[in-house]
Amino acid sequence: MKRYFILLAIIFLPGLANAASLPDNIYFRAMNDEMQRTLRELRLKDHPDPYLVSYWVQHHEKVIIRANMGTLAPISHDPKHRGDYVRVDAFVSVGSDQKDGLGFDDVSWVSRQTFEYPTLSYDSIRQALWKTTNESYLQSADLYRKKDAYKKKKNIHDTLPDVVPSESAHFIEDIPEFAWPDIPRLEKRLKEWSALGKKLPYVERFAWSLEIAQIDRYYLNSRGAMAQYAVPSIELFGTVFFRQPNGKTAEESIRWGLKDISEEELNRIDGKVHKFLARVEQAYGAKSGEVYIGPVLLKPTAAAVFIFQSVLWDLKNSKPLLVTDSDDDRSAGVLHKKRNVRVSTDLLTIYDRPRARDFRGVSLYKFKPIDAEGVAAEDLTLIEGGHVKDIPLTQRPLSKGHRSNGHAYLEGVFGPREGLTNVFIEAKEQLTDAQMEEKLRERCRTLGLEYGYILHSANPSGDLGVERLYTEDGRKETVLNLKWDGDFFTQRDLRGVLAVGGESQLANNDYWGTIITPSILMQEVEL
Repeated sequence: MKRYFILLAIIFLPGLANAASLPDNIYFRAMNDEMQRTLRELRLKDHPDPYLVSYWVQHHEKVIIRANMGTLAPISHDPKHRGDYVRVDAFVSVGSDQKDGLGFDDVSWVSRQTFEYPTLSYDSIRQALWKTTNESYLQSADLYRKKDAYKKKKNIHDTLPDVVPSESAHFIEDIPEFAWPDIPRLEKRLKEWSALGKKLPYVERFAWSLEIAQIDRYYLNSRGAMAQYAVPSIELFGTVFFRQPNGKTAEESIRWGLKDISEEELNRIDGKVHKFLARVEQAYGAKSGEVYIGPVLLKPTAAAVFIFQSVLWDLKNSKPLLVTDSDDDRSAGVLHKKRNVRVSTDLLTIYDRPRARDFRGVSLYKFKPIDAEGVAAEDLTLIEGGHVKDIPLTQRPLSKGHRSNGHAYLEGVFGPREGLTNVFIEAKEQLTDAQMEEKLRERCRTLGLEYGYILHSANPSGDLGVERLYTEDGRKETVLNLKWDGDFFTQRDLRGVLAVGGESQLANNDYWGTIITPSILMQEVEL
């Protein structure tokens, strides 16, 4: 009876959601129980108490089928042993909204634990939450002490609070069961696709990996924000490794999103696999390119890297951290200082759409209706007419009148910091792929160049991604051993865009995220 009385008392602590309003599953029961323990009992002598607790619990379910050169890799057919896992993220803030440890030093604030699917239970989730909560509390308490000492040393007297709370968001959807696919049918396809590599005697590896996944996400914080939803994904990864006539090796990798695993969709992908093989044939014995400075047409995958490097990198992490080393947060984006300043060509508009669930039927894994602080995520117009319009904001204020727009995200184990989700690039003028190539040739004629280049990918180890386009007759040929010069594009390059258009495509990458973009014609790139 005593234990039951304490539980009720904790449930109605100020700010906590009523347990009756939570979805009835082991994830929310474990999060709610551990949150109550934390706010009531977790204390450290001579350190501030925890005042805000946030949890993400993510259940990853995945089936992977692999094949290389017509041979399947081993796979378990037992749904009980799929290698699924649960990831638990805990973030504990200490002090108060007016003064806490958040925003100091680029170190880990988020504690993370993973465990495999067969051990999934209320007890296993609760144990992981207990461990991560304690670790996060110790980290936050240490940061609070260091931040306070640093501000006293630097004579910093903030007039703004450390946190400006926003309205707590609720986003609750039913979680569908993960659908176990028809393995033999998919294995047959993977064997067929990978066996195509045996047609070319110089190919040593032609490997394909199909990943069918679902991530069930559960969120709860001590201010009553909560979320429950699932994000499905189907992706095909391909890798080719072959040897050139001179004995040197060449390789390339690709990544495609699928709408589903229907026969119609697999037939569509079948055509792309054959085109990929044709690129290998074109690259065999191809000449090496020479140093080139001139216009380059970036196809969508390469354009995504360009957009990320030239502008998106500087839009993230809007609020700089206090840092001890050089008093300069080098991870902070600089565009928060340039709102309403022209930084880009006016030929494109850049949006961030966290609530976009798919692109032409392909699921977007960056779908995030609620951010890591429990705030409803808003669509942003990042760049319009060449000017910076919106920037991602969290509850850490930049100035008086500040409000979050729901873009606090946990980047790795850092955060929560200002981040982006599904980035859409839209062209001012609707051009076709053929018109974009013609504009490249026109620019080459103006400059008196025999040819220009088309970049299909920006894979640093890729060898099939560069195509030479001849000015006179428009013929194309694959050219090897050319990469763009330097590691990063800059905002200056973004102002030098000649045209944007052609068919938009989805480019997923674990580093830059999700970018949907058409092709981009650059005025000058050094290869």
